[in-house]
Amino acid sequence: MGEIFAKNSSIVYMALLHTMKLSSIKVPAISPTFFASIAKMCGVEVELVDTRLDFGAQGDVVHNFFETFTPKAKIVFQNFGEPVGEAEVFVMKRGNCVKVLIEDEELRQKVELFLNGGVKKGRLWNYDLVDVGVKNLRGPCEVEKEAIEASNEVVEYLDDAFRANPYFDILKIGPKTLKEHYPILLKPSLYCPKEDIYTELQKRGIDVEVRFKPLYRTTLVGGEFLPTSEELYKALLVLPLRKDVAEPLFEVLQKYSHRGCRF
Repeated sequence: MGEIFAKNSSIVYMALLHTMKLSSIKVPAISPTFFASIAKMCGVEVELVDTRLDFGAQGDVVHNFFETFTPKAKIVFQNFGEPVGEAEVFVMKRGNCVKVLIEDEELRQKVELFLNGGVKKGRLWNYDLVDVGVKNLRGPCEVEKEAIEASNEVVEYLDDAFRANPYFDILKIGPKTLKEHYPILLKPSLYCPKEDIYTELQKRGIDVEVRFKPLYRTTLVGGEFLPTSEELYKALLVLPLRKDVAEPLFEVLQKYSHRGCRF
């Protein structure tokens, strides 16, 4: 696969939608907002599909940042490491380091042109503006194999610490990519105090997140609620990938486990 290195994954996504000439795409409901906003800006129709509890979905564009499923899609966004699954394009992201792997060489050249601002270089200082684009190319950037191995070691530690606990379920996380977060799925009895759990973990210095809000809950996209996506959103907490999260997490969950939900 041919490589391109860029600075911003949203601009890479814009380049792909433009060069692949997509008029419509299927996107998992639990996705980054730019999956929908950039598509709409480019005049691409967005159809939301339900997201499984492992974050998998039958979409054209999917994200696999937790490496919890094996995707098959047109475009896959993932962390740095080996490409996971089947796709025409893999976009690997860490900070302002974005690596794009593209199977088709003609498509790779078109994407690179877009990311060079649509400018084609000529002889010496000469150049021509031949297409639309946004300058976003950068020099090569990689993640060391040792960093991936270190993240896998933390995943294994948390897997062991969290296994068979009464408060949440864990997902099977693969070893091929760099991990920076660890998703957990709260038991239904903890859905109601989830806001309090989130707030207290933040106060304790644990930068917990909920990634991502269903796109049908946003004003721009809207649409009908999708059952599994809604369940995933209720259950999901995303922890920073650190060994020291286990003890305070259990303390907080124990504190709020008595409350439950009354329906």
